Amino acid sequence: MKTLPCLHDSRGTRSHTLFFVAVSWAVLIIKFVLAGLDTPIGTVPDMNAGDFGLAVIGVLGIWVGREYTEKNKPQLPRPPQDGPL
Repeated sequence: MKTLPCLHDSRGTRSHTLFFVAVSWAVLIIKFVLAGLDTPIGTVPDMNAGDFGLAVIGVLGIWVGREYTEKNKPQLPRPPQDGPL
């Protein structure tokens, strides 16, 4: 069975969301850098700072929302551990 690619977040857990955030962040940076350039297939459409900022807010909003929900999940109580007191 194939699984989605993932990265490990700061807590060391596997995160599929973080992989897609990293890919979309890279695409945004490349698009912003190449905006307005002439290529063999035509001119790349312009992307001003406002468009870039709105796209970044959208991508980072997904990631921050995930981190917020992960941080505020109720923790399951741990069973008592046997051992010397």
